[in-house]
Amino acid sequence: MSSVPTAKCKRCRAIRPETLFSDKGGLCVYCKADDAEALPAPSTPEEVVEESNELSAAEKARAELALRFLTRKRLLPFVERFNPDYQAGWVHKDVCKRLEDFSKAVVEKKSPRLMLFMPPRHGKSTLASVAFPAWHMGRNPEHEFISCSYSGSLAMGFSRKVRQLLREPTYKTAFSTRLDPDSQSAEAWLTTSGGGFVAAGVGGGITGKGAHVLVIDDPVKNREDAESQNNRDSNWDWYTSTAYTRLAPGGGILVILTRWHDDDLAGRLLKATTEGGDEWEVVRYPAIAEEVEQFRESGEALHPERYDIPSLTRIQKAVGPRDWSALYQQNPVADDGDYFSRNMILYYDPEDIDQECMKFYCAWDLAIGKRDRNDYTVGIVVGVDEDDQLYIVDLVRGRFDGLEIVEQILDLYETWKPSIIGIEKGHIEMALGPLLEKRVRERGLYEAYFKDLKTGRRDKEARARAIQGRMQQGMVYLPRDALFTGPLVAELLRFPNGIHDDQVDALAWVGLMMTEFATYRAPVIHEPSWRDKLEVHVKESSMRQRSAMSA
Repeated sequence: MSSVPTAKCKRCRAIRPETLFSDKGGLCVYCKADDAEALPAPSTPEEVVEESNELSAAEKARAELALRFLTRKRLLPFVERFNPDYQAGWVHKDVCKRLEDFSKAVVEKKSPRLMLFMPPRHGKSTLASVAFPAWHMGRNPEHEFISCSYSGSLAMGFSRKVRQLLREPTYKTAFSTRLDPDSQSAEAWLTTSGGGFVAAGVGGGITGKGAHVLVIDDPVKNREDAESQNNRDSNWDWYTSTAYTRLAPGGGILVILTRWHDDDLAGRLLKATTEGGDEWEVVRYPAIAEEVEQFRESGEALHPERYDIPSLTRIQKAVGPRDWSALYQQNPVADDGDYFSRNMILYYDPEDIDQECMKFYCAWDLAIGKRDRNDYTVGIVVGVDEDDQLYIVDLVRGRFDGLEIVEQILDLYETWKPSIIGIEKGHIEMALGPLLEKRVRERGLYEAYFKDLKTGRRDKEARARAIQGRMQQGMVYLPRDALFTGPLVAELLRFPNGIHDDQVDALAWVGLMMTEFATYRAPVIHEPSWRDKLEVHVKESSMRQRSAMSA
């Protein structure tokens, strides 16, 4: 039998029959299609299989080529091809898109830095530590990976799964990347193109190894490790002195984890950013949305197909406020704060208070803009009982345009009918004033009473003194299980050093309002001083003299 003439593709390096090279450019039809996107790209691999059932042999071959093209082109179809039962939610599609962009930036040597924060058991490791390395190495067989986790055994488990994907016959039909038969241990293995994969525990030895991509997946094992100052210091020292130095020029770092502590590795990286360190793209996926997001409304679950709201509510009650805020909402609370301490934060259960006997007040801290770099607009409603105890009953926080801010102000008023709506006086308040007046008339809310809140020369810390004093006296309570409670507590304990302080600002305005509109108290009567007595004596003497002269 005569041999079939073959050629080697300049891009994927695969040796294929010459009939699969459409021109003299050195690219096979698969890579050519990758450039021109000439082949149809169905939305999912399942659709390709379904449509191919009634196809001719030639059409089936073309459908298979399209499926291979889609597997190479996009990460999520790659995942679904090797796991047909995979249930992808919007969050997994979003993660895959971000990982694709990260991969592209690595290839372009742009030194990308990406942090993804997700709750436990939501599929982050399947995507970031298994599927992504296999997919990226399929497209870039010469690239080296270092994968680290809290233990070497867990990292080697990821390594085995990535290695197994490269061994799959289906993988070999889509990618030319091949394992080096002489180097296939779970701890470290190579490709025939010079790439490779190294697995190690955080703190483990990776000296002498290089990486185009460094993946750090869950560097903290449990609460005990998270609470250990020595452990946190050790992780940081390992990252700065060992892991970071392994990067190839232009290489990328991917940190994907569940937050445990405000001072964990992610927390220190974020702090370093403010001090001139690497700029990170940070994506936080709370289990329950705390505000309106791009793909879900406030109060919606992250992946309801797996954990719906009733399931998450049970988890929230089981793990308690601190772990819920850290592990599930990805918003760890500091152990203690410089301005507000943890023992100042008290909680109440809504069923234990009588709102009918309360007087409500509302305060707004304004910011206009819907981009990620903009500050938040925050509105807060408090109820004050007969004992002057203050209960936070509602909080609105988001990035809004001008019209949305006005509607949020009036919606919150209609819900609670506060006696006073305090709005920070400034250029934003002046700009929104005419629109607010117009919408008040259109909605017939003439009884709403607005009060300008003037900053004067007081800075943020000075404005917060009043609410700080109330909290020190145990007179401020937060709802135990409200969605806004965790982020508010985290911001309180970080104040005034946190990235955001909009919620604290709004609460500070409440404190000032309570001071200004406090219940009238009779003045204390003091014993008259000698100056007072002398003044009275002089006045009485003068009156007697005038009386005598007139007589």
